[in-house]
Formats: sequence, structure tokens, C-alpha cells
Amino acid sequence: MSNNQDVRTEFLQDLQDLTLPTLCRKYASEASVHRNILMSRGTGVTGTWRDFRSFLTDIGPRPSGEHGLVLLNRNERTYGPGRARWMTPDEQAAHEAEFDRQQLEKSREAQQLMHQAAAMKRAKAPNAPSFGQWTPMAGRQVAYTEVAKRLAIPVQALSKTMADGRSADELVKRSGSANELINPDLQWLPADPVRKSGFFEAFRIWHMQVQPQFARAATPTFLFLYIALPVMKDCRDELMDQNLWNPLGQRAMNARDTHLAWKKYCEFMPRAQVAMMEIPIYATYSLLSDLDALCERIITAEKRFREGPQKVIATHRAA
Repeated sequence: MSNNQDVRTEFLQDLQDLTLPTLCRKYASEASVHRNILMSRGTGVTGTWRDFRSFLTDIGPRPSGEHGLVLLNRNERTYGPGRARWMTPDEQAAHEAEFDRQQLEKSREAQQLMHQAAAMKRAKAPNAPSFGQWTPMAGRQVAYTEVAKRLAIPVQALSKTMADGRSADELVKRSGSANELINPDLQWLPADPVRKSGFFEAFRIWHMQVQPQFARAATPTFLFLYIALPVMKDCRDELMDQNLWNPLGQRAMNARDTHLAWKKYCEFMPRAQVAMMEIPIYATYSLLSDLDALCERIITAEKRFREGPQKVIATHRAA
């Protein structure tokens, strides 16, 4: 048996037999890296990787002292299985160069698609239907503007929603379901009546895109968390990048307190905390230590609400 095979066998045996303290002592270098990413909070760690044994099982032993744990996607903020690997500085430089090349190609492809879409739009413009077009509703032909008024949403939003193949009668039915879920006295809602009205309008539009079997779970509270949590995560990451998340000294604290990201985070934090208490499956999460995991979970749930469980599963398998 080769030396590499011996080392691999010993490593697998250690994962199975050693207690956690002993495992941390034997793999002290890996444990130090794990501890650092747990403490940083700037990038976050997925649920399974908070446990050192799971982390070590996925990432493997550190090949050498010059190897560092590198996120495969520079824009990714969360460490987790399949998102990072050990690299030397030279390997990291080569990886970053390849990453930049791929990003440039994607950017060019996106620009080409935008140009194509714009060209198609211009080509169709002379014959494009106006918002005065008609559609069946309750057994008669009505204008889009009448349907939009019935649903209490902008006619532009109606046009987009109906383009997905939904009938006016189906949207009216879904609108009734949405209205049953609206409670203007929820504590996390903004105090400003205009902002509150705007949120409920956005909720009606979004709820019409939800699959019927998830209509009761797709509440205003869920939509608020779906909007607020990624914003909070981005604010936290921005502050971390500037070493202002846990400021040391009065000057740094003053800089954090006047930072737009901190003000936005503080605006959402108490409201999100109240909202989470209204959804039992999210109530056990901590916004301080579980923000990354909660964001990932709620984004997946929102996608399932709109596309159905089978399509979401197929997307994950393809990825």
C-alpha cells in the first residue's frame, strides 16, 4: 500500500474513532482555519460546516502549511461543501485568473443577450399590444385596465403576470387568497402608510405567482423576510469588508454608526426579529449566528413557492 493510501486510511479512521477534542488536537492546523472562519462571520459558514468533524470530512487534511482555504467563487460569502478547497498561493492565483476569464465571458454573453432582446423588442414595437388589450373574465371580455383595478395592482404588473399563461379568472381567485392573508396591523410593517401600501401592492403581485398549494404559507411575513434577510446579509458583509462589523475603538464605532449599511441593518433587524417569531420554522434561528443558513433556506422556499417542488429539485440536481 502506498504512503498516500496509508495517510488516507489513517485520516478516515481518525474521523470515525477520535473524540472531537482529540481530533482538533491532531489536526490543529485545520482546526485553526475552521475556528477563524467561524469567528469571522463576514463570510459565514453553512450549517454542517459549523461542526469541525463535518468540515474536516468534506475539506480533507491541509496538504501543507502554505495551503489556504479559498472560496471557489470570489463573490460567494458563505463557506460550505463544494464552495472552497485548499490551495497554494500559486494555485489560488491561477484559479482567480480562470475565474476572471469565465466571468468576462459570462458578461459578454449577457451583453449579447441584452442586445438581442433589445433588437427583438424594437422589431416588435410597431405591432406590440397596448395595455388597452382585452381578455376573458367571468364570462365576458374586459380590458386589462379593468382586471388590474379589480386586483389592485398596476396594469404593467398584470401584463407581465398574464404573460406567464395565467387567466384573469385565476388571478382574481388568487387575489382573494392574498387579501385574506393581509393584516395591516402587523408589528414589523413600516409605520409610513405609503411604504405600507407599497409593500402590500408588491405582495399581491408576488402572491399571484405562487403555486396554489403554497398559497397559505406564502404570507406577507414570509415575503418581508425574503426581502429583508438578504439585505441584512449584504449590509453585514459590507461592514465586515471594512472591518466595521465589530469595531475596535471609538473612531471605528463612530464610523460604523454613520455608515449607510449599518443604518439599513439596524432598520431591518428588530422588524425581522419580530417577523421571524410569526413563522415557527424560522423562530429558532438566530439573526446573529444563523443569518447565512436562514437566507439560504428562505430563498429556496420562495423558489419552491413559485416554481413547485419538482422544478426546484430538478434545478438542484442539475447544479
